[in-house]
Amino acid sequence: MSPDPPGPGHPGARPFFLPLVVFSWLGSRLLFFGSLALAVTVTAPGQLAERLSSWDGAHYLRIALEGYADNNLAFFPAFPAAVRLVSDLLPLPPLVVALLLSNGAFLVALALLHRLSERWLGAEAARATVLLTCLNPLSIFFSLPYTESFFLLFSTLSLTWLGRDPIPSVRLAPIAALCAASRPNGVAIVVPILLAYARQRRLGAGLAVALAGLGGLAAVAWIGLHLRGDPLAFLHAQKAWGNQPGLNISGLSYWAKDLTKVFFGTTKGGPSAPLKLLHPVLMTITVLLGGIAFLLRHGRPKTGFALSLVAFVGAWLVGGMSALNLMVVVGAVLLLLRGRRELPLELWGFAAASLLLYLMKQNTMSLERHVFATAPLLMLYGAQLQRHPRWLGFLLGFGTLQLVLYALRLAHGLWIG
Repeated sequence: MSPDPPGPGHPGARPFFLPLVVFSWLGSRLLFFGSLALAVTVTAPGQLAERLSSWDGAHYLRIALEGYADNNLAFFPAFPAAVRLVSDLLPLPPLVVALLLSNGAFLVALALLHRLSERWLGAEAARATVLLTCLNPLSIFFSLPYTESFFLLFSTLSLTWLGRDPIPSVRLAPIAALCAASRPNGVAIVVPILLAYARQRRLGAGLAVALAGLGGLAAVAWIGLHLRGDPLAFLHAQKAWGNQPGLNISGLSYWAKDLTKVFFGTTKGGPSAPLKLLHPVLMTITVLLGGIAFLLRHGRPKTGFALSLVAFVGAWLVGGMSALNLMVVVGAVLLLLRGRRELPLELWGFAAASLLLYLMKQNTMSLERHVFATAPLLMLYGAQLQRHPRWLGFLLGFGTLQLVLYALRLAHGLWIG
């Protein structure tokens, strides 16, 4: 990896907070929060705070207020610790602090992501990456009291510093530790650390920084040891969500369930027999249309695009969000396999290690959300779609629509991932 581009104080340097980043962040956040607030006012007056702190957000806020207890040991401490620290310093409710931290971290992470994407993939790919990161339904987790923003911020900052020669080890070590303390897969940051230092022939220093990064995971283990006498309590607590820790094939049943739901519809109750038979027929048609579109992509690009559009929308209408989530995960795997030549080994290694950890989960719940918070995968999505302007435009419009729909689901207290 070559040295960074000129810094802000050098000629030719670009502004760190680009207008594209700020306006994309601001516009998408206003769209989400505005839709949510309006929907809550109509459907559940007075419950906006409750909706903003639901699902995983409730666990992180409880940890910030009361500390660890019971099964919330599965949630990593970097984000709730920051909420607690700022709440003690400022006269603001923890929920407000959590929202400010999530959204602020997301803004900084977007600026870093743009810079990293522009360096390795070009200006157009960087633009597409920022827009796709903001204008899609999964981006709401960067604004709620979730740990996604912190993970994206610390991982992207680490990957940015790993591109410098020499690597700023003193600054990198604590950021890598915070990355590992943000989310279970944060430990994957040690992979690009070792690769980058090996490239610079400084493996000894790399091992020291990697061990410092693992200190974030050690802090999580210490919490479990202190409270439960079990340094692996963060893993064992995941059983409450049906996730069996360890390397085994128990997760295959979850994949089978997801695939069955996408291609055959729900198995409990639901529609009448004729409609149940119609579901797999329609899904088969969408798959065939997608295959034909792929074959026509070069010879008749407009026809191929039209057919692929019909296939995509058909899969969404028939298979619902389960089909879209499956496409996100499968797309990430395919992009990773194809993107080895587009990204430096350090970034690709982080994406590969992260994706492997995601797929090792024995539960597919929230898998698409975890995949989407991985910076190199976001960069590969941006690079791929900027080559296909029609698809980029469609997915930005479709993602904006889904962002509003996710806000409406959250307003009704429905599960969103």
